[in-house]
Amino acid sequence: MSNTDAARALIAAINFDQFARIEALHQPDVTFWPFPGPAVLGSVSVQDWYKEFLRDYSDCLYTEEEVVEDGDVVAIRATLEAKGYDWRQFTQRVLDVCEMHDGKVASRRLYAMLPNLELDKAATAAMTGATGFRGGSPSETKKVVEAFMAAVLSGQDDAASACIAEKAALLDNVFGNKTGAADMVAGWRDRAKPGVGTWQVTGTFCGPRNAVVETSVNAARPRRADWLRIVDGKIGVVETYWMLREIGIGPEARTRHLRRVIHPM
Repeated sequence: MSNTDAARALIAAINFDQFARIEALHQPDVTFWPFPGPAVLGSVSVQDWYKEFLRDYSDCLYTEEEVVEDGDVVAIRATLEAKGYDWRQFTQRVLDVCEMHDGKVASRRLYAMLPNLELDKAATAAMTGATGFRGGSPSETKKVVEAFMAAVLSGQDDAASACIAEKAALLDNVFGNKTGAADMVAGWRDRAKPGVGTWQVTGTFCGPRNAVVETSVNAARPRRADWLRIVDGKIGVVETYWMLREIGIGPEARTRHLRRVIHPM
């Protein structure tokens, strides 16, 4: 079984609440960082964590899955569909980064957006264009992504903007979506800016058209991951995912459904 097959088997086990299977697909000494925090150590603890998580995320289902496999790392971007405490359905985009060893997960980081991402017209157009692109290669993707990250982290705004397509979009419902190269570059660097320390790249994984870049302030504490979509050699869409607890946001920071007035009978 390939690494991607093993990662997809884990997703299937989560979809069907197969807790023993979830444990079996993780190495006994696995370290798992979930977005609500804190870190979970060991496959038995991962199984226990999912028993609680799938109670809060009832009828949880991974949908719209996209995969990037690079070496021993498999990254899956997906949309979770689930029901909350009041049984109202909600969606939440997640980015699951799995480091594999002997067909099992040895280390795992589950980043997320806040529930119910909403896209405006410009962001929808950028996403449609990026997902419809069929060219590209891993080497070209890596070249663009590394050039962009080097420029944005060193404060070279013009060089970073040159890597971004004209009608690109940054999707982040924690700090707000951005469109246009200048706003995207400024937005990438300034959001969740640490009081002490600087951003550093802790992992870059590339496919033909998509790439995952993990960044943090402390390499031992995962903080942020971006899913970058490349179109004709330039960045078309950046989707930003967070370790929500790490940036001080609790899992219930925003209601999972729109507030509605409850009228008396």
